[in-house]
Amino acid sequence: MHSASLLNALFDLTPAEARLAADLAAGLTLSETAAPGGITVKSARTYLERVFQKTGTHQQSQLVAMLKTLQPLVPAPVQ
Repeated sequence: MHSASLLNALFDLTPAEARLAADLAAGLTLSETAAPGGITVKSARTYLERVFQKTGTHQQSQLVAMLKTLQPLVPAPVQ
């Protein structure tokens, strides 16, 4: 899973935008990421639009694919 703080630093995302992007990269749907965060799906869509603007992507699938290329930047969890 991507660190929200890493996404914040790389793309100047707000904490809410970074959490949304990290959740989407982890395979959650927009509604699955909205509910635990206490936001509506409509608000999540607004955040997603801002994430698209800041990352230069235009579709959720494009965003997730781009974030998967960042995987080597995220340290593996220590077991």
